[in-house]
Amino acid sequence: MKSPNIDYLPAIDHLRGLAALLIVFYHGLHVISYRLRFGAAFGFDGWLQPANPLLAALAEGHTAVSLFMVLSGFIFTIGALGRGISTAGFLRNRFLRTYPLFLAVLLFAMLWAPQRVAPLPLLQTLLALGNLRGSLDIPPFTSMFWTIAVEWHFYLLFPLLLRGLERHGPRALLAVLALAFLLRVGALAAGYGMRDLGYLTIFGRIDQFLAGMLAGVIYRSGWRPAGGWLPVLCLSGTGIFAALWALNGAGGWPVEATFRIGWGTLEAALWGAFVLGWVGSATRLPATLSRVLAAIGTISYSMYLLHFIVIDAIAGSGLLLQPAGASPAAAALLSTALLVLPVTLLLSALSYRLVERPFLRLRGVYARGSAAAG
Repeated sequence: MKSPNIDYLPAIDHLRGLAALLIVFYHGLHVISYRLRFGAAFGFDGWLQPANPLLAALAEGHTAVSLFMVLSGFIFTIGALGRGISTAGFLRNRFLRTYPLFLAVLLFAMLWAPQRVAPLPLLQTLLALGNLRGSLDIPPFTSMFWTIAVEWHFYLLFPLLLRGLERHGPRALLAVLALAFLLRVGALAAGYGMRDLGYLTIFGRIDQFLAGMLAGVIYRSGWRPAGGWLPVLCLSGTGIFAALWALNGAGGWPVEATFRIGWGTLEAALWGAFVLGWVGSATRLPATLSRVLAAIGTISYSMYLLHFIVIDAIAGSGLLLQPAGASPAAAALLSTALLVLPVTLLLSALSYRLVERPFLRLRGVYARGSAAAG
């Protein structure tokens, strides 16, 4: 996706595309397999813990949210660092980027289930607090709204973080990272659960945005490891897989444990390295694959907000692919690949063209100087 504030990097759209595909298959695996196993709408009981390591890692595909958030920090930093941004212009662009589609989905949800709409939950959701209890809850339409709220919180913080970075260097971001960790320690001592605090709020997610910003600083510096970026990509990718496999073995996303206090930090570090490795190695991709991933990345925001609706509709319809002898997980992946994904891609392409793109064209330049990409 091209922006007036940064030179176009196809690798960024590649990563958006990968994150969108991961979240689609993650939710498809859980929601559809749960339906096949229990004949009911998805619940967190009976969390998948497959013996197959690859499937176990996919069962923790919620990590795609972390990748999206690392990417946000990375993109904004490489586009704005040292360029004297206009805070009003930055926030206006973010509003035009995210709010129209969010509002369209919200309005559709309200028309779908008007009996579930109340003034205060609606106001809370509209004011970027959809990640907190009491917000409007009309699944599957609002199921992904919590992440949009956390993104908006980062948008408000970014100009301040950027100013600290420009005045004091990376140590300013590291200080914020340390402060966030100490706040989580205090919350843990006060009896708060680390899973929801770390997963659903900026107090846990700030680590990923900061890791993206730090990765952006490294990228803009022009530094390159002696062996190139491909080994970094391979090592970080292996680390992500191992961490997800271990998390699944420990109980997966639903588990409430002390180690969750640093889980987001680990994801942040691994995905930050992965982003640098991918951006530094993306020219090795075959041209066709590069174009496909970039095209998916362009419509990734629509995919993110709409895929859960598609999954819920297909899972509830009973029109699932269940080959004889296939496990619920295998049937879920097959149904996701052949039913959910094509419908999601088509719907998202239409959504991008009709809802997103007209507003994206209204974005302006909020940073002075050259939009250097590296």
